[in-house]
Amino acid sequence: MTYAFPLPDNESQRLLALEDYDILDTLPEQAYDDIARLAAFVCGVDKAMVAFVDTERKWHKARHNIAPEEVPRGFAICSQTIMGSEPFIVTDTLEDPRVKDIGMVNNPPYVRFYAGVPLIDDAGLALGTLCAVDTQPRTMTQEQTEALTALGNQIMQLLRLRKSLKILEMREQQLCESKQRLDNANDELRRMTLTDELTGLNNRRAFNTALDHETRQAGNRETPLSLLVIDIDHFKTLNDNRGHTFGDQVLTQVAERLMQRARNQDFCARYGGEEFVILLPGTPLEGALKLAEACRQNIEDNQFDGETLTISIGIAEYAGQPAEAFFDCADNALLSAKQQGRNCIVTAPSRTFRQTDKEPSAELIKSPQPGE
Repeated sequence: MTYAFPLPDNESQRLLALEDYDILDTLPEQAYDDIARLAAFVCGVDKAMVAFVDTERKWHKARHNIAPEEVPRGFAICSQTIMGSEPFIVTDTLEDPRVKDIGMVNNPPYVRFYAGVPLIDDAGLALGTLCAVDTQPRTMTQEQTEALTALGNQIMQLLRLRKSLKILEMREQQLCESKQRLDNANDELRRMTLTDELTGLNNRRAFNTALDHETRQAGNRETPLSLLVIDIDHFKTLNDNRGHTFGDQVLTQVAERLMQRARNQDFCARYGGEEFVILLPGTPLEGALKLAEACRQNIEDNQFDGETLTISIGIAEYAGQPAEAFFDCADNALLSAKQQGRNCIVTAPSRTFRQTDKEPSAELIKSPQPGE
């Protein structure tokens, strides 16, 4: 049996505060169970509970010798306890008109004695109760009442700690999300900084970094390293005749074809304008020549919207020189390829570079071409 329980004047705020603590329907916790047991001991009874009063129910966070996990709000004397801020003590429920018609008095567990303190938050809102009950009338001393109140204060300390931890977890989650967004933004910025916007290849900045790294690796490990510097023949004329939009399409398609020929370990980049580079770790000159010829042939064999394109390629094999000098070797070989009529591959002289040496010879070697 339930009765029409009274509502505090601040009921709406009270329910919002209770929700904010996120305590309802949580799993049992030893700290709350221990307080319920102590409350029973302090009051000299065998039943006690830590309860929170929701819209229509009283839910037990901890219960000592109490079976139900929850009861209807109108069934519980706690609906009276949260109406005030002081301990609510009933020595004999059958003699007290405030509670004699409440369900838990006239139905199991037939409560005759009730001692409860409201659990009040910092805003003065009663969230629930700590209460002890018995099936026989009893009295409470002042010391017992004060001890029960102190235990109620400990429950509120647990709730404040819980709320603080929840706030910390939320802030930590927000920080993690902010860090992830920042990392993503940095990754995108790094990608934009190191990527050619038009072709999607690595850009000159990325190539210079890779060149420094790979030359150090090749020098330390004594492994081969080759470099291709590639130029689209007569690109300026094509751009002038067909327009910059078509020129951009050509650059994009050439980039795709070079990437198709390059291996996973190779580093392909747009160096600038119509010039591309492919860095070939672990590859001697002979291997670089094969890849270069495959790239040259692929470009020549495919029409670009009715246009036949060719490329010129300069190749150098790393010989221990500084990265800039290594690039200059391949770039000078490219210059020679252009001077020799374009659509060909020229290799730089391959020799060991020493600090006492002068710059590598300007003499360049034209690679064998079909029909030669």
